[in-house]
Parts: sequence; structure tokens; C-alpha cells
Amino acid sequence: MPRTQNKNTSKVLLVLALSLMLIFLLFYYNVTSTTAFVGADVGIKDKIQGAILLGYNSSINLTSTQIITTEFVNTGTSNYTARIGVTIYMYNNTSGSLEQLGDYYDNSVSLNPGERKIFNTIFLPSRVGVYYIKARVPYDSKTAETWGSFYVTFTYVQIPQIIYVVTQYGGGTVPAQKEMGITGLELDYKDKVDLYPGQKTLLSIRLNNTGTVNLHNLKFYSSTTDYINFEVNPKEVYELGYNGSTIFLVSLEVSNNTPDGEYDFSFEVMGLEIVKNGNIKLNVTSLARKPLKDEVYETILNYEYLITELDHEIYTTSLNGFNTSRAETYLDDAKKNLQAAKDYYSEEKYDDANDVLDRVKRDLENVVFELATISFRVYVYPVYSPFLILILVIMIIIAILILIFLYRRRKKKKPKLIREFTEEET
Repeated sequence: MPRTQNKNTSKVLLVLALSLMLIFLLFYYNVTSTTAFVGADVGIKDKIQGAILLGYNSSINLTSTQIITTEFVNTGTSNYTARIGVTIYMYNNTSGSLEQLGDYYDNSVSLNPGERKIFNTIFLPSRVGVYYIKARVPYDSKTAETWGSFYVTFTYVQIPQIIYVVTQYGGGTVPAQKEMGITGLELDYKDKVDLYPGQKTLLSIRLNNTGTVNLHNLKFYSSTTDYINFEVNPKEVYELGYNGSTIFLVSLEVSNNTPDGEYDFSFEVMGLEIVKNGNIKLNVTSLARKPLKDEVYETILNYEYLITELDHEIYTTSLNGFNTSRAETYLDDAKKNLQAAKDYYSEEKYDDANDVLDRVKRDLENVVFELATISFRVYVYPVYSPFLILILVIMIIIAILILIFLYRRRKKKKPKLIREFTEEET
């Protein structure tokens, strides 16, 4: 009987060790795949019933073509019509702005629950630099949107299957490595906003890295009603250090014919290491309209806060060795325009103050976009991560030690006949 128990124990431990190895391998190939196919379900709540996914190569040679795969999935419970649109931009390093290179649209299709539509776009770059991709899908009186970015370099010999991290425009490259530690991301934002038809406003969403490792390639996936136009800046945050923070600015413009009601602005922040969801309730009602004096005053306070935060972000970015001169110029313009708005407010010229505040909003959007672009990096984990290989080796060693222990334990025990004979003699 004891021998049977030992055998069963050995089998259980062996199965346990093999199971741990299998789980690790499944985890390993899931998180370290080199595919650039990434996606986020913008259907964070039942009311939002779509998922947009975007796949592309993060870095290509000038002589290669970029194949962009956009996929939209009906994750809801009813049929609706959707149309995929892709726009490609190039960052102009001289002007600091995006140059639109082309629009690509698929045909409108009817999607049943669970059905998906794939739209492939082939793009041939003409210059070395940073390119941006906007994927936008109108569906069921809503719109889903996300952005991606890639770098185009030029080499005479292109070595396949090697993934690099671009550290600067046309500069050197270093391999990306996984970091050991705890991931954590906290989103700080106002979860309910009162708006009125025709209003323009600027919301801020602060990202706080509460973990012990750096976060990379943080993309913003968003969806809301077609009645509200929105734009998010920056398009992507390439690295957020631990204990660090950054700001996404969301510009909203409510159309004049928006019916009164509560609308969701659902969003998801997805990076290589973490995913975090959020939702802002947009309460649209004509009763939300305030006297222009009060509206201008609140906007001035909001922009003063953002200027202070972005001033600190510019400082920390410059400490990392990046050239922040253009971002500083944008922020100086924002400060000057804000002061002009304050002067108009003091003179009770509220319409003029409101017009100048629109320029402040554009200046602030330029600041966050520029800060992200100057620190452009392409992070793609290699297939073989040293950290995960180390874990695999440790697990194999543990399994071998368990087997050696069981073997020695069984060898030390006397056979059953010898034990019985010894007991009779005593």
C-alpha cells in the first residue's frame, strides 16, 4: 500500500511540474509573439457594441510596403452597418505638424452579431520618417477610432526577423527587452461632464504609472456617438516610466442638433504590458449652457492647470535628453494667449476671450503631440525574451530536482520482503 501511494505521489508531482511548464509555454507564446496585430475592444459596456483592431509593421525599410490590416467586429447583439476608413499621415519634422498622405475606405457592410470585416491597405512610403495611421469606423450611430504609428528607415541590406527599437530619427537602434516587476496604470479623469449642443470643450485624462516597470506603446482606443466629434492627442505615448505620468487631451465638439441625453465616451488605454478601461458620461442638455462669463472663467482655470502640468512634463522630457524647444514654443504661445484671454475677461469682452481660448486649446494639443513625437520609439518585444527564458530554465531545474528527490527517496526504502523478514527476527 505505501508503495502505491508513493507511485501516485510521484505521478501527481510529475504531472504538476509538466503542467506548470505547459502553462508557462502558453503564457510565453501569448505575450511574446512578434506580430504587430493589436486590438482593443471598444465595447467596454453593452451600449458600445464594436471592436476595432489594427495590425501593421512597427518599423519598415523605405524599399518595403506597409500592409495595414484593419478589422472591425460586431460584439453587440443586433445587426448594423459599418464602414472602415484608414488615413495615413507623415510627421513633418520641420513644421511639427501632420501631413495627410491619403484616405482609404472600404465598402459599407452589414454585420450580424459576431461577424467581422477585414480591410487591408497597402502603402508605399516615399520618405524616411515617422508615419501615423488613423483607423475610424462609423457604426450604429457611433464612431470608433484608434491610432497607430510606424517608422520608416533606409538600409542597403535589410535583415529579416530582427526587431529593433528606434531611439531617434534616423539614429541608432537597440533591442527591446522585457523588464521584471509589477505593472500598474491609474487613469485620472472626470467621469461625468455636462455639455450643451454646440459646445466645444477640452477634457484631460491623466495616466499615472503606479507600477515598478516602464510602460510602452500606450495607444488610445475610443468610441462615442456620431453627434459628438472628438480628437485625441497625443496619438500614442511611446514610453511612460514608473512613477511617471502623462496627459491625453480629448477635444469634444457637440453638434447643434444633438438630442438631449446621456452619451458614453468609452475608451481603452492599451500598451504592451497593460490594458486599462475608462468611461466618461457626457450629459448633453440645453440646461447646461451657462452665462458666457462663467464659461470663460472655468475654461481659463482649466487651461491654467493644464499649462502647469505640461510645463512640468516638458521639464522631465528634457531631462531625458530630448529636444523640447518646439514644445516650449507651443507652451509659450499658450501662456501668451491665455494672458490675452484674461485681459479680455477683465475688460468684460467675453466673446473675444472665448475666441482666444480656442487658440490656447490648439496650442496645448500641439504641446502634448510634440512631446510624444520627439520621444518616438518603436517597442516590440523579441521572440526570445531573456527574462522568460530564465523563468523557463528555473522551472525545468525545479522539475529535475523533484524527480531526483523522488528517485532517491524510493531507492532508500527497503523492499517489502526484507522489511517483513526483519520484523520477524525482532
